[in-house]
Amino acid sequence: MRKKKNLIVIDDSPAILMFMASVLEEYESYNVYTEDSAEAALNKISEEPDKFSAVLTDLNMPGMDGMELIRHLGEAKFKGGIIIISAMDSRVVTLASQIAKRNQVCLIGSLSKPIQVDALSKALNKLEQLEEKSFFKYQKLTQLELIAALKDKRLKPYYQPKLNTKTNQVESVEVLARIVKPGQTSPILPGCFLPTAEACDLVDQMTLQIIEEVAADYATLQEVFGPTVKIGFNLSPNQLSDLSFPTQLEQILTKYKISSRQVILEITEEYALKTTVQLESLNRLRMMGYGVSLDDFGTGFTNINQLRSLPFTEVKVDRSFITNIHVDTFCQVVVKSLYDLADQLNIKLVAEGIENIEEYQYLSDNYENALIQGYLVCRPRSIECLKVWYQSWLLTMDKA
Repeated sequence: MRKKKNLIVIDDSPAILMFMASVLEEYESYNVYTEDSAEAALNKISEEPDKFSAVLTDLNMPGMDGMELIRHLGEAKFKGGIIIISAMDSRVVTLASQIAKRNQVCLIGSLSKPIQVDALSKALNKLEQLEEKSFFKYQKLTQLELIAALKDKRLKPYYQPKLNTKTNQVESVEVLARIVKPGQTSPILPGCFLPTAEACDLVDQMTLQIIEEVAADYATLQEVFGPTVKIGFNLSPNQLSDLSFPTQLEQILTKYKISSRQVILEITEEYALKTTVQLESLNRLRMMGYGVSLDDFGTGFTNINQLRSLPFTEVKVDRSFITNIHVDTFCQVVVKSLYDLADQLNIKLVAEGIENIEEYQYLSDNYENALIQGYLVCRPRSIECLKVWYQSWLLTMDKA
């Protein structure tokens, strides 16, 4: 049974606190705490910073207001999600949201007063999506099991396309690692082995093994999607700390006669690029011709200004900003601002996590130069299944 998550609601209105407690208690997966003072709430959070999964806070409160509270949470590197609750002018809330991101907190969204239950449900759903990245629900492989899988070459690439809705062409594919055991129909997902790999310092070995497998597949990918299709590999900022990595990568690609311009290196935004060595590696990879993608934008510490100064060629908007974007004004504002900036800087925008037709239609209608990626289009697939999917997709779109 999953452990309940703790939420804390902060508002100087007893009526709001009573309403929020009543609604949230209907969700069996949450414990709800309420405070009418931001100071008292901050003290409670500071005592047990890992206790709370999310903070739902008003902005305009006596004493410490919501803006100051969010700043303090950023300084304390609070890891939970934050939802703004406010009856203020939408421009005030929008600016507060931008400031919250600058304070390096994980802003999930905002709720307007009077609070609608449906809007609250959508915000909580985004919280669930963000927590999936922690891999808490997976049974972890042991170190010996993972080493055996690597030794037996059972680590295999699965591919998820990034689709241009205007041309209906797959411009690139993201490479996702899976462990495939003989006799098993379902592959082992990263949540089962990535935490073990990180703890046992096996991430570099896994990455190089996957790159080798993908390089061998690349000719087939070109047959399916055309000669210009790009391949995207996920890297952690820690891997950028290894100055030998660019050389190792280049050796594999040279062996298979693959140009660096056909490769996108996806760097998750979960951790900030801090060190001079990481920035040096990032710049060197761009100088060598690799594309560099900022993955999961909106969940970590990169603010929009960094996109101006760091040499990213692609930015992927996290699905927490894509889910229900067709009806979520907050998400629409965030994505529109990012799209406009990306267009000015000649950066490709990718919308992650498309799961329903309404999201697909909204993005297709409003962002014709963006790419989309998600289960509605295609789940991650093995190389053998990818060609079958694409033929089926093109046939479906021709009939639409």
